[in-house]
Amino acid sequence: MRPSTLSTILSCAAIATAAATSNETAPEPAVPNVVQSTWDGRCFYPAPDAAFDLEAYLGRWYQVAGTVAPFTAGCKCIFAQYSLNDNGTVKVNNTCEAGGRAVNILGTAAPADPSYGAKGVLRVQFPGQPGPSCAGPNYIVQDYTPDFALVQSNNFTTLFVLSRQQSPEETLLDVSRNGKKEKRKKTGTDRLPGRQEVRALMLTSKPVL
Repeated sequence: MRPSTLSTILSCAAIATAAATSNETAPEPAVPNVVQSTWDGRCFYPAPDAAFDLEAYLGRWYQVAGTVAPFTAGCKCIFAQYSLNDNGTVKVNNTCEAGGRAVNILGTAAPADPSYGAKGVLRVQFPGQPGPSCAGPNYIVQDYTPDFALVQSNNFTTLFVLSRQQSPEETLLDVSRNGKKEKRKKTGTDRLPGRQEVRALMLTSKPVL
C-alpha cells in the first residue's frame, strides 16, 4: 500500500509539562503536539525535514536528550559519528562511556523508500540485532538545523535531541528552536516541541556529560 499522509496527535507524556501559572494569571489553553506523519497500513512515520542535507549531516552529533535505549543505559557522553561508505550507505558509530571505558556499536544506515520522504528517512541496522519491524524508516530526522537535530523512529517510539556541541548553551538551543519555529509559521507546517517540553525531556533523560 502506498503511504498516505495525514496528521496524527503525538502524545508526548515523557516530555509534556504544565505551564506554571500564578494566581493573577489565567492558565492558557493546552495546545496538543500535532505532528504530520505517514501511515503505510501498519506503522506511522513522522514527516522528515525537507531541509535535511546528508553530506552536511555527516560527522559527530552528541545526544543531549533522548529516550533511554539498551545500548545507552547507564552511559554518559553519548555521541554518534556518521560517515559515508563506498556503496553510498552511511556508517553509524554509536559511542558512550560506561564504567570509565568507551563502549561502541557499529551499524549501517541506508536510505528508505522515497515514498516515505525525499530526505532524512533512513533504515538503521546493527549486527546481531533484529531488523526493523516496520517496512519504512526507523531513523527520521524530523527537524534539522546545522547545529541541532530532532530524530524520531517509526510509531514515535523514540526521540533524540542531537547537538554538534557536547554541552550546548540553553540560549543556543532556544535560538535554534525559535528560528525553526518561525520558519514553520511562515510555511504553515506544524510546530516543534516547546521549550518547556524540551527542558523536561532533558531533565528526565539527559545523560550525564
